[in-house]
Amino acid sequence: MSITNAFISSRSGLAATAAWSEVTSNNIANADRADYVRRSILLTSGPTGSGVQVEGLRREVDGALDRMHRQEMSRTATQDAVADGLKVHAALLGEPGDPLSLQGRISALQSRLDELSNDPAQPGLQRAALDAAASVASTLNTTSGRLSETAANTREGIASDVVTLNRLLSETAEINRQIALREPGTRDAAALEDTLAAKLDEMSQIVDLRVQRQPDGGIVIYTAGGTPLLEGRDVNAVTFSAADGRLFAGDAEITPGVSGARGFEDGRLAGRIALLNDVLPRMQTQLDEAARMLVESFTTADTTLAPGQPGLFTDAGAAFDPLAAAGLAARITINEAVRGPGGDTLWRMRDGIGATAPGPQSDSTRIEAMIASFSTVYTLSPEAGLGAQGRLSDFVPTMIADQKVSHSSAQNRAESLRAGAQVLETARLGFQGVNVDDELQQLVAIEQSYGANAIMMRTLGEMVDTLLAAF
Repeated sequence: MSITNAFISSRSGLAATAAWSEVTSNNIANADRADYVRRSILLTSGPTGSGVQVEGLRREVDGALDRMHRQEMSRTATQDAVADGLKVHAALLGEPGDPLSLQGRISALQSRLDELSNDPAQPGLQRAALDAAASVASTLNTTSGRLSETAANTREGIASDVVTLNRLLSETAEINRQIALREPGTRDAAALEDTLAAKLDEMSQIVDLRVQRQPDGGIVIYTAGGTPLLEGRDVNAVTFSAADGRLFAGDAEITPGVSGARGFEDGRLAGRIALLNDVLPRMQTQLDEAARMLVESFTTADTTLAPGQPGLFTDAGAAFDPLAAAGLAARITINEAVRGPGGDTLWRMRDGIGATAPGPQSDSTRIEAMIASFSTVYTLSPEAGLGAQGRLSDFVPTMIADQKVSHSSAQNRAESLRAGAQVLETARLGFQGVNVDDELQQLVAIEQSYGANAIMMRTLGEMVDTLLAAF
């Protein structure tokens, strides 16, 4: 090797060492940043005599790990959305044996009616039975109101998620534009890739995504079902119709759970849509069915009622209309005919709502009919999801168990999925995160490389000086 070639080789070695040192120092400086991906330097051998050349930087990423981790984040977010949405409602339902729960109120009503049937003349027992019935109606009103609040909060959450998703898509479109202007393998390009990865992580918690790389370094984003959300710099904005709970990307429907829609099934948005369109309507139907069974059973038990006259339980004061069953749990009330001023019509708890005057004080016929009505078999709405037929005495505990299971199941699935996501996150960080000890070892190697090249440069200088001195 000539002195010139040796000099060029050593000089390129020093330049490569300087670049290597910069990359390693930058890794150490950013070791605590969660969105930072470790860089390594790319070196190649140049033509004969030209030494080593720096080709650029490489971000140490594993595309398969990224994809799997984002999928698990989406799946976890789905269940978290359902569990969080139902948390307050599940608490309101109470626990078995809780006297303030709907089941506790129903049991108390049965007990008060049993006591009244044994001594139907007692105004105190009549008042106790009426108060127990009023508590059942009030608890149904409160529970239904909580479901309505949950639905309203869910709509607000969906609208917020849509705004966030569209913002992230717009920001990603701008990153695509900037990446296309940067030279691949540069420090600026790597920083943009870090930002892009962070945006995808955030979006994956909202929507299950599919990502494709473009020749210019940018990305195209699709829903898991294949509907484009971002193509280069063009955003296909997502919109939400609160009136019918549907989602669109541009003109394409992407509502989770809709047959034929090329949407997605995971992510916080999917969980909230399922809650709004499926879970909450089913729970509301169940509550309405419980209210309907109360209204109809106590109306049927009262033989004093004229056609169209409401019984003890009413639909906002009126008789029940089977065609207007939706929302009945929010409207069910006690008939004012039994609440007379000063309690002077409490006898209607014994003699019937349609009675015009007190009857025999020992007559418990209608009270026993009300007690028996708890065991009457009713045809259930299929939308309630609790079978074709049921009795009030069995339906309410079954309904409460079903609704609490919806919450606990989502909670348990979320915890299980979160454990899997954490395993993948650990593997991902282990691959692309910065290990400071490893980087410090790199600095030792850099120091040794620099020393070797410096010695070579000094030796070459001495050789040149010797040659010049010979002339």
